Amino acid sequence: MTAMQTGAARATVTEMPEASLARARRFVDERHLTPDTWAAMREWYAAEPGRPFVVRDFLRPEWAQAMHAAMRDLPVWSRCATVYTNARDSAEIQEQEWEGNPNRAARHFVARPLGEALQNGTVPDAHRRTLEQFFAFCVLTDTLRDWISAGVGFPLEPRTSVELAAYRAGDRIRRHQDLFPGRVMAVNFYLDADHEPGTGGRLGFRNEAGHDELVEPYFNTLSMIPVREECWHWVEPYAGAGTGRYTVSIGQHLLGRPHQVRWEETQ
Repeated sequence: MTAMQTGAARATVTEMPEASLARARRFVDERHLTPDTWAAMREWYAAEPGRPFVVRDFLRPEWAQAMHAAMRDLPVWSRCATVYTNARDSAEIQEQEWEGNPNRAARHFVARPLGEALQNGTVPDAHRRTLEQFFAFCVLTDTLRDWISAGVGFPLEPRTSVELAAYRAGDRIRRHQDLFPGRVMAVNFYLDADHEPGTGGRLGFRNEAGHDELVEPYFNTLSMIPVREECWHWVEPYAGAGTGRYTVSIGQHLLGRPHQVRWEETQ
């Protein structure tokens, strides 16, 4: 779906609803709750060819640090290696079969089964509260969606896909498009406080003109990329020591358009 196609469905959203704005102030740095930010976002989404939209120091520092600690200490990280089954879908395989597979898609850690771990006491209480409140902010309420909508000018579907991921040396995601019905953008929170530039794991984006841009996953950075038929994205191989590049990835969908609803942790 292109920006031009989406334009027909745009609402006259110019600012966040007051209730969402009040909730956002708990999590988002005040510098990013301004008309200037939303104007820049509107210009970004309408631009052709497309490009990533990157916001440094997006979360309030205490929330970024709390999310880093919670993700680093999650007891439910498991290895996940996938291959493409068609142009859009993938399936999990044994990790030892991944490297030589011509259809390899992604390899990294995913947090699963996260919902069960949050409910059964596996996650320490402080981290559980952090994760539950963060999910309320970015998924379970309209807070993050209203922040995005205030910029791009159209409403987003409440249901979405969410993945918590981490990487070790050699892990990556190969070039793909995410052309799920109704999906208009991908949102990433980078939450590794120990990230060092030059250790790989950058988000790659190729736009309609064939131009590549790389986004460094600096700690407490938010990135958004448009999902369009002519655009591609990937994560280059990670080369850091140990486990890192802790990331929360969220697919955003246009309100009223059919789409797949899935929690990536269940794949």
